[in-house]
Amino acid sequence: MGDAIRYPNMGTVKKAAEIYGLSPCYIRRLCKAGKIRFVNAGHMWLVNLDSLAQYFEQGDPGPAGQDEAANDVRRVVR
Repeated sequence: MGDAIRYPNMGTVKKAAEIYGLSPCYIRRLCKAGKIRFVNAGHMWLVNLDSLAQYFEQGDPGPAGQDEAANDVRRVVR
């Protein structure tokens, strides 16, 4: 019984936008791109605020597969 369950810190898109001084549209775009976690609760999106904070702390990793070959053309690093 000593194990505590840790629930995620969730908030609306509007609340997340207010916390970070961003537009709700940008927060939704991050959700759609899979960069932050969220759940669709009926007509409302609930953003995992811990995931959003982690995203801003670590920065955007860039497009997936950036170092891999694309269409048989490999990236040259100087």
